Amino acid sequence: MREENYLKNLDEDLKDKYKKAIEYLDKHKFAKAEELLAEIQAEKPDFVPLYNKWGVIHIHRKEYEQAKDRLYQAIELDKKFAAAYTNLGSLVKAEGNLQQAKQIYKKAIEVDPEYGLAYNNLGVINREEGNYTESVKNLKKARKYGSYHVDLSSDRPIYKEPGCLFVIGIIIIIVVLIFFMLT
Repeated sequence: MREENYLKNLDEDLKDKYKKAIEYLDKHKFAKAEELLAEIQAEKPDFVPLYNKWGVIHIHRKEYEQAKDRLYQAIELDKKFAAAYTNLGSLVKAEGNLQQAKQIYKKAIEVDPEYGLAYNNLGVINREEGNYTESVKNLKKARKYGSYHVDLSSDRPIYKEPGCLFVIGIIIIIVVLIFFMLT
């Protein structure tokens, strides 16, 4: 099940705490995020997304064993939670095991065929391995299903989002190419 489906089943107080925890996580205020996640866990221990986010906090801190524990908790509670598989795949990739990471990303895609981030990460590995055909195929699916989200309520301007910067870069390159072709 996807995170948004879990959020539908939360009461407003816990939903607000979770959203605030994500804001803290995005701002690298990990202790504050963990505090809120612990409060949510105390009230709703089967809320799978909190274990995934907790795993992400441990990844940022380079506490890889704790991260794996949290991600496996999420997967144990919901075998179809693609985000936890994808984060686990990224962790395994960071440890240098590309083949295992690929298998984990494929598992994420198997449980949620529309989880764009898993396609994106798999496409990156394909590119690193020189398998450009598979890379393009997976990156196209990532684009189709969405491989990132923009939080419009954040205090970060939209033009500083990675996807926006990429598009701006492509537009500049196209304009320069057209200029040289016409001159």
